[in-house]
Amino acid sequence: MSLSIEPIHPAAVQVPPKKEQPRDESKEHLLAGQRLLSMGQYDASVKEYLRVLSIAPNKPPGDEASFAIGLIYAYPKYSKKDHSKAVSSLTRIIKDYPHSNWSGHAKILLDLIQDNERLRRISAEATHENEKLKNMIEQSKKVDLEIEEKKREKAR
Repeated sequence: MSLSIEPIHPAAVQVPPKKEQPRDESKEHLLAGQRLLSMGQYDASVKEYLRVLSIAPNKPPGDEASFAIGLIYAYPKYSKKDHSKAVSSLTRIIKDYPHSNWSGHAKILLDLIQDNERLRRISAEATHENEKLKNMIEQSKKVDLEIEEKKREKAR
């Protein structure tokens, strides 16, 4: 017994029409934000990420957009660097997206920002204390010179 397979004519095969994928506007803005960020266009990038948040406020990719905004505002070379906005954006991820992978990243970056701020305060306090000590040393030198001058006058 032999099986024979007849060739099928291509026109006889019915291919179901392709379903168009729904346009994901939030993803488009996320990609635009990433592209602008890679070009160093921080203001335009933040605007794109904010559009993502307006379209997908409490669902992905809103978490990724919030993280990117926090990262931009924490970036030292960004002319509009604003740690309070960075902290706010990162805190939002932890609160609104607790199970997101971005939540863990946000916690780490938040800790780094807070440590940086604490060290900045300590440095400012040390600088202030250093200035006070320099002034005290200068005053002590003046007093020492006055004492030496009086000793010389007595010795004459």
